[in-house]
Amino acid sequence: MSCCALHRVLNTRDYNLSTSTASGPSQRTQGKLKLAKSLADGPQKHKEIRTLITNATIYTANPAAPYIENGWLAFEGDTIIAVGENTVQPPYCDNVIDRSGFLVLPGFVNPHWHESFAAPNFESPTDQDLTPTAYSQGGDIAALGGLFGFISNVGNLLTKEEATAIARWSLWTQLRSGTTTLGDLGSANTADAMAQAAIDLGMRLFVSRWCSDIMIPAEGNKAIEVADCDGQIADVEHLMKTWHNHSSGLINGMPTVMGTFGSSDKQLRAIKAIADDYSATYAMHLGALRNEDDAVKRVFKRSSISRVAHLGLLSNRLMTVHTAYGSDQEFSGLLEAGVHICQAPGHYGQLGEKTLSETGRFSKLLQENYPLATSTDGDINYTGGMTEAMRAAHLGLNEVANCNTCCPPTKALMTGTAFGASALNLNQCGQIISGKQADLVLIDANNWRYKNSRHWLRTHLLTGSSNDIHSVYIAGKAVVDNYQSTRFNENELWQDYLTAAESARARIRP
Repeated sequence: MSCCALHRVLNTRDYNLSTSTASGPSQRTQGKLKLAKSLADGPQKHKEIRTLITNATIYTANPAAPYIENGWLAFEGDTIIAVGENTVQPPYCDNVIDRSGFLVLPGFVNPHWHESFAAPNFESPTDQDLTPTAYSQGGDIAALGGLFGFISNVGNLLTKEEATAIARWSLWTQLRSGTTTLGDLGSANTADAMAQAAIDLGMRLFVSRWCSDIMIPAEGNKAIEVADCDGQIADVEHLMKTWHNHSSGLINGMPTVMGTFGSSDKQLRAIKAIADDYSATYAMHLGALRNEDDAVKRVFKRSSISRVAHLGLLSNRLMTVHTAYGSDQEFSGLLEAGVHICQAPGHYGQLGEKTLSETGRFSKLLQENYPLATSTDGDINYTGGMTEAMRAAHLGLNEVANCNTCCPPTKALMTGTAFGASALNLNQCGQIISGKQADLVLIDANNWRYKNSRHWLRTHLLTGSSNDIHSVYIAGKAVVDNYQSTRFNENELWQDYLTAAESARARIRP
């Protein structure tokens, strides 16, 4: 596909994001018009407004008005009702919170993550015995297929109490680092425990089941069955019936397979059929490794992307992860179908992958105005939050593109907020705009790092960390305040996790 043709495809697609036009009102005028409408609604509306955050530096992830210096935002219940500058009088609110010197961002959306905290941790505290992972050097497809099949059964080995304690701690590590919406693309836990833990903590979750039923051996042209496909599909049907569009307003189901090289045609078709029944987002790891296509062609006679397209799985409800390997023609098909693509730039270096630089695909997509989502991926322990992932996107994609305008800080923020929400088809989140959900991240910038800076977002991405998250609001409720959970004692969560993990690992350890 030529650059011009690709540009036409990208610019005719509706990303459900607010965009500016040359003839539209300015940022300041827009703010005044919205405020005037809010005030015109009359005093009876004012009585419903709950909370006003004032004197903050706000980055909205809204291309039409990305930055408000010395601003305020008001939310009523779970919804943002007005955003403006301090030069404009805000509406009356019962609860006013002065956040002078604070940075306010949309709640981070991490659309791709795995909870594997029950797995035995064999890592060494030094690097003396370090060897290449199965993901490095193009990927060991046979080894990964066997591993995926093993992990698919781990959740069944946990007791309900173990599963809940482990899920609470693992989810807390993401919530504490500013993730308000989490996409579970398969975890070594049960969907029921994950969903309940998210409700307990007050965070949004797209819950799934780790699905992988085959492996492609190093030689030969036949796949080997390594897990029960029918049982996994039955679990997906159960979780969708139980959790999709849950009454809490926090949980949705998301049918998912791991690497498509680890799933039979039967499993892939079933995942799509279930998603269609519920008009739900579905997800998969696709075109993620250099060696993937050769292995898949040997067994299925098609490349990974072509196989998925042939099976009829491409649609605007599909999110694919790590999708960097494939032909221009195959990527043209993905984009024309409206497929959402997600990267995990902070994770590739840990595993020895070359996903950012080998094809340069992600940098090219961003430069062509594609809404590429950023995620953390997951592991057997905490490997970073969205601040670290967005930093890697900002620095890594600029380096690959050899241009600092590829992924500047405001674009990096969008990859971890608005674009992530779009990838999950969760259009009410990911931006600080009137009418969106009041999902917010507050960062205390009253310290030395920000003294000489005029670009606080850039300073946070370059010098900050997940540990800097002061407060987190989800649907207008403070679930993290002053670095602490408002619902649980962190030490108790940790001790419960340690007890549960020790008990579970006694049965899981190979």
